[in-house]
Amino acid sequence: MTDPKNLESWLHEKAGPAYDALKADPARAITPDQVRRTLDELLAEAEASGQYPLPPGQREWVDAPAVGREGLTPYDPAECLTSAEALAAFLADAEATADPAYIEHAREVAARARAMHGLEE
Repeated sequence: MTDPKNLESWLHEKAGPAYDALKADPARAITPDQVRRTLDELLAEAEASGQYPLPPGQREWVDAPAVGREGLTPYDPAECLTSAEALAAFLADAEATADPAYIEHAREVAARARAMHGLEE
């Protein structure tokens, strides 16, 4: 059996601040009884709403091969942070991780979101 102290050290090295935050606040963990929907349920819901499967025109576009050297457009989370409330929640989540690199990244994303959407600081 693994010594719990060694396991904790290993987890700290591998998972770092995320593990420490979870240990400090176990309520942040998702337990099986908190899972709201399965993938099958999500697919059934998407089918019922007409979002899945994709309409033929969209499916053709998705399945089409790349024409040139275009790559995937990089995702910028700043595009989705369109309100002061969303921005505050995003920054609070970053602060909760206690990960300095992630917090700095979140602040940069927040600055882009403010400029992109005209949000006040």
